[in-house]
Amino acid sequence: MSFNPKILIVGQGIAGSVLHYSFFQRGINAELISTLLPGNASSAAAGIINPITGPKYQKSWKFDELMEVFIPFYTDLERTISLDFFHKMRMYRYLPGLNQINKWIKRWDDVVDSKFYGEFVKTLEGYPEYEGEGTWGETYNAFRVDFNLLINAYAAFLQKEGLFRNNIFDFNQLKLDEYQATYFGVRYDHIIFCEGYRLMENPYFNYLPLIPAKGEALLIHRKIDNEVMTKRNELMTQWDESNIWYGATLQNSFDSIGPDHNSANLLIGKYNNDFNLTPIISGHLSGLRPTVSDRKPLIGLHSEYKSLCVFNGMGTKGASLAPLMATFLVQKILENIDIPAEVDIQRFRKEN
Repeated sequence: MSFNPKILIVGQGIAGSVLHYSFFQRGINAELISTLLPGNASSAAAGIINPITGPKYQKSWKFDELMEVFIPFYTDLERTISLDFFHKMRMYRYLPGLNQINKWIKRWDDVVDSKFYGEFVKTLEGYPEYEGEGTWGETYNAFRVDFNLLINAYAAFLQKEGLFRNNIFDFNQLKLDEYQATYFGVRYDHIIFCEGYRLMENPYFNYLPLIPAKGEALLIHRKIDNEVMTKRNELMTQWDESNIWYGATLQNSFDSIGPDHNSANLLIGKYNNDFNLTPIISGHLSGLRPTVSDRKPLIGLHSEYKSLCVFNGMGTKGASLAPLMATFLVQKILENIDIPAEVDIQRFRKEN
């Protein structure tokens, strides 16, 4: 393989965008082919980076290591495309009673130098005062990546560089030999698939245990502080100048990839419970998150055709995971450094 390999990336959600720029930082002008199809998770996501996850308020997997990578990565990308899309946020999570408050305190005590578990706030602007012993806990080192702003701007940047094509990948035009892949007559050292849930339709990687999880959110006509995120029943953050993002649902079983009326009603009920208000709805978003059976990303080279690679399975944490995971794949391709076993697709063997 040449020192400056010829690379084609398929898919330009947050995964494809981050991976492309990771190569770009190394002087590799990869080509990118993509078209936004229904169900695209990145177009419906708020791009939230939350260091505390789940009902037990655990620190997210590898978050310290992830933060060391994604902060300089997004900051550098902002400079390159002259756009502010990466924001440090003040995040508050409602703890409904003493049991949850004590869980928060225990996690706080377990971390010697806590960079994540913050102080308690009894009331929060915009929310009514709730009865009982509940309070708000502040989360430190939360961020938001404005996916829509970033992905659209990065596509425009690549178009100016002559590196972007708005097409659906045609597997009938893919020819493979031992060392390279040929697509529409052009030879590539590597073709990397960043297709989200559509990996299930990829004839070379559809054996991987990717599980699409449907998420829906409402856009509600309202203005809040751009630097604040809150979560009681659901998470709320500013989406654009006129609307907030409120969500998201999680469905492992669903009949369609589009917005669902029942999900909208569920979110409306939760919003009403949060604020004692009926929302003014301006949009309803829906996307399929690419999750994995063991909750770890899918990164690596095809076992037979080494020119084919996959970069997928970021689930609900794509904004935080993608920069470090992209580093692993770039290092594998350019320096032959092994991908960590816990995220390498070789942990799943293809059954013949």
